[in-house]
Amino acid sequence: MVKVIDIEEFLKLQINDKLPIIDVRSPIEYNHAHIPNAHNIYLFNDEERKDVGTIYKQIGRKEAVLKGLEYVSVRMTDILKSIDNISKEYDSDNKILIHCFRGGMRSESVAWLCSSYGYEVYLLKGGYKRYRNYVLDSFNKDYRVYLLTGKTGSKKTLILNKLKSLGHNTVDLEKIAKHKGSAFGWINEGEQPAQEQFENNLSYELLKYDSNSIIWLEDESMLIGKRAIPKPLFDKMRNAEKIIYLDMPKEFRAQYILDTYGKYDIDDLKESVIKIKKRLGGERLKESLEFLDNGNIYECILNMLYYYDRAYKLSINRDNLLTIECKDNDADNIIKLILSKI
Repeated sequence: MVKVIDIEEFLKLQINDKLPIIDVRSPIEYNHAHIPNAHNIYLFNDEERKDVGTIYKQIGRKEAVLKGLEYVSVRMTDILKSIDNISKEYDSDNKILIHCFRGGMRSESVAWLCSSYGYEVYLLKGGYKRYRNYVLDSFNKDYRVYLLTGKTGSKKTLILNKLKSLGHNTVDLEKIAKHKGSAFGWINEGEQPAQEQFENNLSYELLKYDSNSIIWLEDESMLIGKRAIPKPLFDKMRNAEKIIYLDMPKEFRAQYILDTYGKYDIDDLKESVIKIKKRLGGERLKESLEFLDNGNIYECILNMLYYYDRAYKLSINRDNLLTIECKDNDADNIIKLILSKI
């Protein structure tokens, strides 16, 4: 059986019923961006897709279909075996979700094959293109945002994660972007996802919550590394329902930064310092690099905070601002103080 469904039902079956998604697009399409947790079992590889598309445009549909069948016929068994292996990882009662780019011949062909083999198939109407429209629309929802803000090193990410462990709804933008948000934020994070994949992953996290839920976010500039927070969401962050400013002494912040970055390679730290040399100025740059060369990372951090503290400004709605004086360096105590005041 093959049932064509809309994107809302498609994602509900993925998240609530934990059905596997089979993305039958070519590897290059999938690797650029895909639905989170989807599995790529391609109908055509990159060269085959290009070849079939050229024949379709230059000669016609029938010839393209015949060429496609020529490519696929030798791989039909492998396609089914691959889907079998994926399906075994899920408690899905032989149910699978399938999509291609527009919901056309590629997904229809694999859906027919899987249905004939015994699968109950749910086919996404409009394909990945429809999903992308849904992702972009998702950022326009009226989420209730609680925003954690504060100068660099104020333990915002740590507190956000502890709030999550206590059962609060949180979205870690830096984790999704694979970047900690400063000149040093790239270290030990690997390659950032493409902008489109960042948006897909972010939407996937946000859609776990309805618009009446409170969502805790960490204050960020619009760019996290090279990835941009979608403007509708960024605007909601600027005008959050509650804004919690963590007023933490510089010494506490420097120690937290040391605990976070002190374990990393000195050359990576030096590279990050050099990235902001124009903003630091020649003398402060020289001092910071000398501190690193001598292994005095804490002193380097204090020197760098001069720049970061000057760069920090509260460009948000101050009417909803709640200041938390962090006289205690213990994150659990800070959270208790926050929750007692909101």
